[in-house]
Amino acid sequence: LNAIWYKGAKIPLINKLLSALFAAVSGSRRKLYKIGVLKSHKIKCPVIIVGNITVGGVGKTPFVIWLVKQLQARGHKVGVISRGYGGKREHEPLLVIPQTSAKASGDEPLLIAKHTNAPVFVGKNRVKAARKLLLDYRVDIIIADDGLQHYALQRDVEIVLIDAKYGLGNEQLLPAGPLRESKERLGSVDMVIYKGPKADKHYFQYQPLMVYALGNIKQQRSIESFRNQHINAVAGIAHPDSFFQMLSEQGLAVVKYPLDDHEKLNEKHFQFDNSDPVFITEKDAVKCVDMALENVWVVVLKLLVKAETKQQVLKLISGQLK
Repeated sequence: LNAIWYKGAKIPLINKLLSALFAAVSGSRRKLYKIGVLKSHKIKCPVIIVGNITVGGVGKTPFVIWLVKQLQARGHKVGVISRGYGGKREHEPLLVIPQTSAKASGDEPLLIAKHTNAPVFVGKNRVKAARKLLLDYRVDIIIADDGLQHYALQRDVEIVLIDAKYGLGNEQLLPAGPLRESKERLGSVDMVIYKGPKADKHYFQYQPLMVYALGNIKQQRSIESFRNQHINAVAGIAHPDSFFQMLSEQGLAVVKYPLDDHEKLNEKHFQFDNSDPVFITEKDAVKCVDMALENVWVVVLKLLVKAETKQQVLKLISGQLK
Protein backbone atom coordinates (compact mmCIF):
# COMPACT_ATOMS: atom_id res chain seq x y z
CA LEU A 1 0.00 0.00 0.00
CA ASN A 2 2.85 2.37 0.77
CA ALA A 3 4.00 2.24 -2.86
CA ILE A 4 0.46 2.97 -4.09
CA TRP A 5 -0.28 5.71 -1.60
CA TYR A 6 3.02 7.57 -1.55
CA LYS A 7 5.24 6.45 -4.44
CA GLY A 8 2.96 6.70 -7.46
CA ALA A 9 2.36 2.98 -8.05
CA LYS A 10 -0.75 2.12 -10.06
CA ILE A 11 -3.97 1.81 -8.04
CA PRO A 12 -5.59 -1.65 -8.48
CA LEU A 13 -9.19 -1.66 -9.69
CA ILE A 14 -10.44 -3.33 -6.50
CA ASN A 15 -8.92 -0.51 -4.43
CA LYS A 16 -10.67 2.07 -6.61
CA LEU A 17 -14.01 0.32 -6.21
CA LEU A 18 -13.62 -0.01 -2.44
CA SER A 19 -12.55 3.63 -2.27
CA ALA A 20 -15.76 4.71 -4.03
CA LEU A 21 -17.78 2.62 -1.57
CA PHE A 22 -15.88 4.13 1.36
CA ALA A 23 -16.55 7.64 0.02
CA ALA A 24 -20.27 6.96 -0.25
CA VAL A 25 -20.58 5.45 3.23
CA SER A 26 -18.40 7.99 5.06
CA GLY A 27 -19.96 10.95 3.21
CA SER A 28 -23.50 9.76 4.00
CA ARG A 29 -22.57 9.20 7.63
CA ARG A 30 -21.30 12.75 8.05
CA LYS A 31 -24.42 14.18 6.37
CA LEU A 32 -26.64 12.17 8.73
CA TYR A 33 -24.85 13.75 11.67
CA LYS A 34 -25.21 17.21 10.12
CA ILE A 35 -28.97 16.94 9.66
CA GLY A 36 -29.49 15.28 13.04
CA VAL A 37 -30.55 11.80 11.96
CA LEU A 38 -27.49 10.51 13.81
CA LYS A 39 -27.19 12.25 17.15
CA SER A 40 -24.13 14.19 18.23
CA HIS A 41 -23.55 15.18 21.82
CA LYS A 42 -22.40 18.46 23.36
CA ILE A 43 -20.07 18.29 26.36
CA LYS A 44 -20.33 21.00 29.02
CA CYS A 45 -16.78 22.23 28.49
CA PRO A 46 -14.70 23.03 25.38
CA VAL A 47 -13.57 20.00 23.36
CA ILE A 48 -10.44 20.31 21.22
CA ILE A 49 -9.87 17.67 18.56
CA VAL A 50 -6.29 16.91 17.51
CA GLY A 51 -6.73 14.61 14.54
CA ASN A 52 -5.81 13.83 10.97
CA ILE A 53 -7.43 12.97 7.66
CA THR A 54 -4.75 10.43 6.75
CA VAL A 55 -4.07 7.02 8.25
CA GLY A 56 -0.82 6.55 10.12
CA GLY A 57 1.14 8.69 12.51
CA VAL A 58 1.42 12.44 12.19
CA GLY A 59 2.69 13.20 15.68
CA LYS A 60 -0.71 13.59 17.36
CA THR A 61 0.34 12.17 20.73
CA PRO A 62 3.52 14.27 21.16
CA PHE A 63 1.56 17.34 20.06
CA VAL A 64 -1.23 16.57 22.57
CA ILE A 65 1.38 16.22 25.33
CA TRP A 66 2.85 19.60 24.37
CA LEU A 67 -0.60 21.21 24.24
CA VAL A 68 -1.68 19.81 27.61
CA LYS A 69 1.48 21.16 29.23
CA GLN A 70 0.99 24.57 27.62
CA LEU A 71 -2.56 24.80 29.00
CA GLN A 72 -1.57 23.47 32.41
CA ALA A 73 1.14 26.13 32.63
CA ARG A 74 -1.58 28.72 32.10
CA GLY A 75 -3.58 27.40 35.04
CA HIS A 76 -6.14 25.28 33.18
CA LYS A 77 -7.37 21.88 34.35
CA VAL A 78 -7.00 19.69 31.28
CA GLY A 79 -8.26 16.19 30.57
CA VAL A 80 -7.60 13.90 27.61
CA ILE A 81 -9.71 11.28 25.85
CA SER A 82 -8.50 8.69 23.37
CA ARG A 83 -9.72 5.50 21.76
CA GLY A 84 -6.85 3.59 23.36
CA TYR A 85 -5.94 1.73 20.18
CA GLY A 86 -4.19 -1.59 20.81
CA GLY A 87 -5.36 -1.92 24.41
CA LYS A 88 -7.70 -4.65 25.65
CA ARG A 89 -10.08 -3.65 28.44
CA GLU A 90 -12.95 -5.37 30.23
CA HIS A 91 -14.66 -2.07 31.04
CA GLU A 92 -14.81 1.28 29.27
CA PRO A 93 -14.14 4.10 29.66
CA LEU A 94 -10.90 3.31 31.49
CA LEU A 95 -8.98 5.84 33.55
CA VAL A 96 -5.32 5.76 32.53
CA ILE A 97 -2.71 6.66 35.15
CA PRO A 98 1.10 6.40 34.86
CA GLN A 99 0.97 2.94 36.50
CA THR A 100 -1.63 1.52 34.07
CA SER A 101 -0.54 -1.38 31.87
CA ALA A 102 -0.11 -0.49 28.20
CA LYS A 103 -1.83 -3.80 27.44
CA ALA A 104 -5.04 -2.27 28.79
CA SER A 105 -4.71 1.39 27.85
CA GLY A 106 -2.77 1.24 24.60
CA ASP A 107 0.67 2.82 24.28
CA GLU A 108 -0.25 6.40 23.36
CA PRO A 109 -2.73 7.21 26.18
CA LEU A 110 -0.26 5.80 28.71
CA LEU A 111 2.49 8.02 27.29
CA ILE A 112 0.21 11.06 27.67
CA ALA A 113 -0.62 10.14 31.28
CA LYS A 114 3.06 9.63 32.16
CA HIS A 115 4.16 12.93 30.64
CA THR A 116 1.35 15.20 31.82
CA ASN A 117 -0.25 13.64 34.93
CA ALA A 118 -3.53 14.82 33.40
CA PRO A 119 -6.58 12.54 33.74
CA VAL A 120 -6.83 10.39 30.61
CA PHE A 121 -9.84 8.24 29.73
CA VAL A 122 -9.85 5.70 26.91
CA GLY A 123 -12.79 4.06 25.18
CA LYS A 124 -14.27 3.46 21.75
CA ASN A 125 -17.20 5.71 22.72
CA ARG A 126 -15.58 9.15 23.00
CA VAL A 127 -18.81 10.72 24.30
CA LYS A 128 -18.92 8.36 27.28
CA ALA A 129 -15.22 8.94 27.90
CA ALA A 130 -15.64 12.73 27.80
CA ARG A 131 -18.66 12.66 30.13
CA LYS A 132 -16.88 10.42 32.63
CA LEU A 133 -13.82 12.67 32.52
CA LEU A 134 -15.90 15.78 33.18
CA LEU A 135 -17.94 14.10 35.93
CA ASP A 136 -14.97 12.69 37.84
CA TYR A 137 -12.43 15.50 37.38
CA ARG A 138 -14.41 18.65 36.49
CA VAL A 139 -11.83 19.71 33.92
CA ASP A 140 -11.90 23.10 32.18
CA ILE A 141 -11.11 21.66 28.78
CA ILE A 142 -10.96 18.27 27.05
CA ILE A 143 -8.43 17.38 24.37
CA ALA A 144 -9.25 14.42 22.13
CA ASP A 145 -6.20 12.58 20.85
CA ASP A 146 -7.56 11.62 17.42
CA GLY A 147 -11.33 11.48 16.87
CA LEU A 148 -11.73 13.95 13.98
CA GLN A 149 -14.10 11.47 12.33
CA HIS A 150 -15.95 10.66 15.59
CA TYR A 151 -18.87 12.96 14.81
CA ALA A 152 -20.99 11.73 17.72
CA LEU A 153 -18.83 14.05 19.84
CA GLN A 154 -19.38 17.75 19.17
CA ARG A 155 -16.22 19.83 19.15
CA ASP A 156 -15.28 23.47 19.60
CA VAL A 157 -11.90 23.45 17.84
CA GLU A 158 -10.53 21.09 15.20
CA ILE A 159 -6.77 20.92 14.68
CA VAL A 160 -5.53 18.66 11.89
CA LEU A 161 -1.94 17.44 11.67
CA ILE A 162 -0.24 16.44 8.41
CA ASP A 163 3.20 14.88 7.92
CA ALA A 164 5.22 17.38 5.87
CA LYS A 165 7.24 14.56 4.26
CA TYR A 166 4.31 12.38 3.17
CA GLY A 167 1.59 15.03 2.80
CA LEU A 168 -1.71 13.59 1.61
CA GLY A 169 -0.01 10.99 -0.58
CA ASN A 170 -1.95 10.38 -3.80
CA GLU A 171 -4.93 12.26 -2.28
CA GLN A 172 -7.25 9.27 -2.72
CA LEU A 173 -9.63 7.88 -0.11
CA LEU A 174 -9.03 4.52 1.55
CA PRO A 175 -7.98 2.00 0.36
CA ALA A 176 -6.92 3.59 -2.96
CA GLY A 177 -5.05 6.21 -0.93
CA PRO A 178 -4.30 7.15 2.68
CA LEU A 179 -7.20 9.56 3.23
CA ARG A 180 -9.92 8.99 5.84
CA GLU A 181 -11.80 11.99 4.43
CA SER A 182 -11.38 14.02 1.26
CA LYS A 183 -8.83 16.81 1.18
CA GLU A 184 -11.71 19.33 0.99
CA ARG A 185 -12.34 18.55 4.67
CA LEU A 186 -9.27 20.66 5.49
CA GLY A 187 -11.22 23.75 4.46
CA SER A 188 -13.63 23.34 7.38
CA VAL A 189 -11.15 22.77 10.22
CA ASP A 190 -9.81 25.54 12.44
CA MET A 191 -6.12 24.92 11.91
CA VAL A 192 -3.77 22.70 9.88
CA ILE A 193 -0.32 22.05 11.35
CA TYR A 194 2.50 20.13 9.69
CA LYS A 195 4.88 17.71 11.36
CA GLY A 196 8.16 18.94 9.96
CA PRO A 197 9.18 22.33 8.55
CA LYS A 198 7.04 23.68 5.72
CA ALA A 199 7.41 27.15 4.23
CA ASP A 200 4.62 29.62 5.03
CA LYS A 201 2.70 26.99 7.03
CA HIS A 202 2.14 26.20 10.68
CA TYR A 203 4.46 23.40 11.82
CA PHE A 204 6.34 21.68 14.62
CA GLN A 205 9.42 19.48 14.60
CA TYR A 206 11.33 17.15 16.90
CA GLN A 207 14.67 17.74 18.57
CA PRO A 208 16.43 14.75 20.19
CA LEU A 209 17.36 15.67 23.76
CA MET A 210 19.07 12.62 25.24
CA VAL A 211 18.56 8.94 26.00
CA TYR A 212 17.94 7.11 29.25
CA ALA A 213 18.30 3.46 30.21
CA LEU A 214 15.04 1.54 29.96
CA GLY A 215 13.71 1.12 33.50
CA ASN A 216 16.00 3.78 34.99
CA ILE A 217 15.22 7.30 33.83
CA LYS A 218 17.97 8.70 36.09
CA GLN A 219 20.61 6.91 34.02
CA GLN A 220 20.93 9.37 31.17
CA ARG A 221 23.44 9.87 28.37
CA SER A 222 23.84 12.26 25.50
CA ILE A 223 23.12 10.87 22.04
CA GLU A 224 26.52 12.09 20.91
CA SER A 225 28.21 9.68 23.32
CA PHE A 226 27.08 6.77 21.12
CA ARG A 227 28.70 8.01 17.93
CA ASN A 228 31.63 5.55 18.04
CA GLN A 229 29.50 2.40 17.73
CA HIS A 230 26.63 0.81 15.82
CA ILE A 231 23.10 1.24 17.14
CA ASN A 232 20.24 -1.26 16.83
CA ALA A 233 17.27 1.06 16.28
CA VAL A 234 13.85 -0.52 16.92
CA ALA A 235 10.66 1.42 16.15
CA GLY A 236 7.02 0.32 16.19
CA ILE A 237 5.55 3.56 14.88
CA ALA A 238 3.65 4.54 11.73
CA HIS A 239 6.68 5.88 9.84
CA PRO A 240 9.76 4.28 11.48
CA ASP A 241 12.06 5.74 8.82
CA SER A 242 11.56 9.17 10.37
CA PHE A 243 12.99 7.84 13.66
CA PHE A 244 15.93 6.17 11.92
CA GLN A 245 16.69 9.26 9.84
CA MET A 246 16.65 11.48 12.92
CA LEU A 247 19.19 9.22 14.64
CA SER A 248 21.38 9.16 11.52
CA GLU A 249 21.32 12.96 11.42
CA GLN A 250 22.80 12.87 14.94
CA GLY A 251 25.83 11.07 13.51
CA LEU A 252 24.88 7.56 14.63
CA ALA A 253 25.57 4.39 12.64
CA VAL A 254 22.03 3.01 12.65
CA VAL A 255 20.98 -0.57 11.94
CA LYS A 256 17.23 -0.38 11.28
CA TYR A 257 14.60 -2.71 12.73
CA PRO A 258 11.19 -1.33 11.69
CA LEU A 259 8.06 -2.82 13.27
CA ASP A 260 4.35 -2.31 12.68
CA ASP A 261 2.68 0.64 14.39
CA HIS A 262 1.39 -0.38 17.85
CA GLU A 263 3.09 -3.79 17.51
CA LYS A 264 3.03 -5.80 20.73
CA LEU A 265 6.61 -6.24 21.91
CA ASN A 266 8.37 -9.07 23.72
CA GLU A 267 11.96 -10.02 24.55
CA LYS A 268 12.44 -11.66 21.13
CA HIS A 269 12.25 -8.24 19.47
CA PHE A 270 15.48 -7.37 21.29
CA GLN A 271 17.55 -10.46 20.51
CA PHE A 272 20.39 -9.49 18.18
CA ASP A 273 23.56 -11.21 17.05
CA ASN A 274 25.61 -8.41 18.57
CA SER A 275 26.01 -6.54 21.85
CA ASP A 276 25.44 -3.08 20.39
CA PRO A 277 23.14 -0.62 22.20
CA VAL A 278 19.46 -0.65 21.31
CA PHE A 279 17.55 2.62 20.81
CA ILE A 280 13.75 2.68 21.06
CA THR A 281 11.01 5.32 21.05
CA GLU A 282 9.18 6.47 24.18
CA LYS A 283 6.01 5.06 22.64
CA ASP A 284 7.56 1.59 22.51
CA ALA A 285 9.20 1.97 25.92
CA VAL A 286 5.85 1.97 27.77
CA LYS A 287 5.27 -1.56 26.41
CA CYS A 288 8.61 -2.84 27.74
CA VAL A 289 8.37 -1.99 31.45
CA ASP A 290 8.02 -5.65 32.52
CA MET A 291 10.93 -6.90 30.42
CA ALA A 292 14.41 -7.59 31.77
CA LEU A 293 16.40 -5.87 29.03
CA GLU A 294 19.95 -4.59 29.16
CA ASN A 295 21.63 -1.90 27.06
CA VAL A 296 18.26 -0.62 25.80
CA TRP A 297 18.00 3.15 25.62
CA VAL A 298 14.91 5.31 25.26
CA VAL A 299 15.20 8.35 22.99
CA VAL A 300 13.66 11.49 24.50
CA LEU A 301 12.43 14.10 22.03
CA LYS A 302 11.53 17.74 22.51
CA LEU A 303 8.73 19.25 20.47
CA LEU A 304 9.69 22.57 18.89
CA VAL A 305 6.63 24.50 17.75
CA LYS A 306 6.94 27.46 15.38
CA ALA A 307 6.32 30.68 17.35
CA GLU A 308 3.39 31.80 15.17
CA THR A 309 1.88 28.32 15.39
CA LYS A 310 2.05 28.28 19.18
CA GLN A 311 0.48 31.73 19.35
CA GLN A 312 -2.38 30.78 17.00
CA VAL A 313 -3.15 27.49 18.76
CA LEU A 314 -3.37 29.12 22.19
CA LYS A 315 -5.43 31.99 20.79
CA LEU A 316 -7.91 29.55 19.24
CA ILE A 317 -8.34 27.68 22.52
CA SER A 318 -8.41 30.72 24.79
CA GLY A 319 -11.32 32.01 22.71
CA GLN A 320 -13.31 28.96 23.83
CA LEU A 321 -12.45 29.40 27.50
CA LYS A 322 -13.86 32.90 27.93
